Amino acid sequence: MLIIGGGFAGTALAYSAARQGVQVVLVEAGEIGSGTSAACAGRAQIIESETEEYLDLVLEGISKLDSLGEELGQDLEWDLPGHLTLLFNEEQQHCYSGLIERLHRHGVEAGMLDLSDLLKAEPNLRLDGCVGAAYSQEGHLNPFRFCQGYVRAARRFGAKLLTHTKVTGFEQQAGRIILVRTEEHRISAGIVVLAAGVWTGELARMARSNLPMHFTHAEAVVSEPLPRFIHHHIGMSGFYEAVHGQQQTVTLGVGQHRNGSLVISNAIQQTEEIDRNSTHWGMPALAKAVVHFFPALRNIRLVRTWASPSPFLPDYQPALGRMPGLENLYCAAGFHLAVPTIPLLAEAFAGCLVSGEAAEENYILKRFSPMRFEE
Repeated sequence: MLIIGGGFAGTALAYSAARQGVQVVLVEAGEIGSGTSAACAGRAQIIESETEEYLDLVLEGISKLDSLGEELGQDLEWDLPGHLTLLFNEEQQHCYSGLIERLHRHGVEAGMLDLSDLLKAEPNLRLDGCVGAAYSQEGHLNPFRFCQGYVRAARRFGAKLLTHTKVTGFEQQAGRIILVRTEEHRISAGIVVLAAGVWTGELARMARSNLPMHFTHAEAVVSEPLPRFIHHHIGMSGFYEAVHGQQQTVTLGVGQHRNGSLVISNAIQQTEEIDRNSTHWGMPALAKAVVHFFPALRNIRLVRTWASPSPFLPDYQPALGRMPGLENLYCAAGFHLAVPTIPLLAEAFAGCLVSGEAAEENYILKRFSPMRFEE
């Protein structure tokens, strides 16, 4: 099995397949976790699950994260800080009250906070304009350790890793890919899986198949380590509406990692071209937003900034399964709420590939087939 892409999806698939005895070659154009997955702040979101069905999937996936680090032999820095969504009007309060009720039906810890409760939960938060917040259970891990843990475990089961190896083309015969070309290799494989995040659509076109991948340009910053300052992950309502909109916008998200650093996101704009560079407006806009809500952070040092494409498909759901037009080409891309869903979906998908079961027949995967975009 040849897997193209060394982010969350590719490394998790490599591990799940290698553990089942499959010979796996993982090809990554850069470093492990340096592509789409580098845009992730490590949140294991729950409340953003759009449907009851997807919430079931998220909760089943999160249940695996408690023991995943031990399984992989890697400290993932897993924690359960909880999430606070700041609310600014009655309409948002009404919407999130409904989401909280849904979480309660699924046994998830959640609740609505008034301003007094919010200030007790986050004493350093400026409440200007807020009318309250929605609290929900939520986890957090180190996304780079997430990728590295999977790839190291995959290598223990015999997977071969090729980094800084860019795929340049595919050779086909009788409706199958028989060789994958890179700048230095010609690799044969019985099964080829495109798991390259935002670049999956480009690779699909290269293979004369199709996946309608879209993406936004997202920017974030990381601060110097600080004493404990924030006790939850804190975000704004309307994040996903902004992600898939057309305007430059900031939907602030702030979380504090175990080492004390703050991860501050998201400056977002939709774009037609993949760009890894920071914009002229993104970092100033993020700085202004975080200082508005946390005035005490005005003079902290920022140690890293990043900009990365964040992919999504037209229906905002993942694509896992066989690609149109080729018998042995598959994809695993476009993950929504990736941290909680990757462990479950990668394991299920690898099981289908190894057993020969069609992903469309698997009870977890059947609604995520890439064939849904064929028309």
